[in-house]
Amino acid sequence: MPRNLQSASCDVDLDGLFCALVLAPASFSRNRFFGLFEVPAARRVRRRAARIRGVIRQLLGQGRSRAEVIGEQVLADGRVILRFRVEELAFVRTVALSPLEAATLRFALHRAGSGALEDGDRHTVEQALRRLGRGLELDVAP
Repeated sequence: MPRNLQSASCDVDLDGLFCALVLAPASFSRNRFFGLFEVPAARRVRRRAARIRGVIRQLLGQGRSRAEVIGEQVLADGRVILRFRVEELAFVRTVALSPLEAATLRFALHRAGSGALEDGDRHTVEQALRRLGRGLELDVAP
């Protein structure tokens, strides 16, 4: 078993933790890893992941009307501005995503069968998850 995360300071890779919380949120439940989420940086990661999971739910239309992407702009610093709408609700939302958030969003949508996944996005997410595995002292392939 990996070392006890309950007493961990924040020596886990936060980008990897973010990806894990988006793609497999139950893997790091707050109740089981309470000590980890006492760290302010990890709490921020948890909130960011919840926000991205909400965007994913809207874009997939899980249990509700499905949102349609009406614009995507990549800024010079790599951030992505994503704009989408839910026609039935006259709802338009704009979110600014970091490069990792955008890659993880596309990865999750692809896994759900909605959209293509570029190799660069796959690589970004997989590398972050590998770093998380190393930080948790898991046996991870290079």
